[in-house]
Amino acid sequence: MSKRYEGRPYHVVMFVSRNKDNSKLQNFKQRTQAFLTQKYPEELETDFSEFCERGVSEEMSRFYVSVNARKHEVIHKAFQHYLIDNQDASLTNIEKLIASLSMKQGTALTKRFLFDYDDDPVSVGVFLSDVKQALGDKTPVELQKTVSGYAVVTERGFDTRELLAKWENVELKRDGMLFVKAQKKLG
Repeated sequence: MSKRYEGRPYHVVMFVSRNKDNSKLQNFKQRTQAFLTQKYPEELETDFSEFCERGVSEEMSRFYVSVNARKHEVIHKAFQHYLIDNQDASLTNIEKLIASLSMKQGTALTKRFLFDYDDDPVSVGVFLSDVKQALGDKTPVELQKTVSGYAVVTERGFDTRELLAKWENVELKRDGMLFVKAQKKLG
């Protein structure tokens, strides 16, 4: 392992250009690039911009990172088993394969929860208060703007049954992908 990244956690990153965002564009084809990395999102800005530039004019792309760090040893073993079990596996898609293996159950190093809040923006503060109250301690809660609402991230999991019963338009993603940014290709 490079000394430069020693001690840094692994995360799955996904750059995606979705039909949902680009349905009106001519010659558009959905694209995805997923990979495992130890780089922080701000270190991937150039890579994301290059991904965007490969799209058609006015195409919108999104940048996501796994909300939870990943277990290197578990992924490494899963990759070895996959290669043994699939000796004819294509080596051209290794990055995507490793990203896929990295998102399987049991690979998360941390246990952060991500709530996808696409409800009334005026009530996001109330939702945030409800999350803090449900946690019942001083655990930090992060609020981040997304394309269609907010992501609320907790540092640990908790019993969410009452919270989700109250907030019907909120989805819990126990090990989801956190929105970083969206970007359009100009011209």
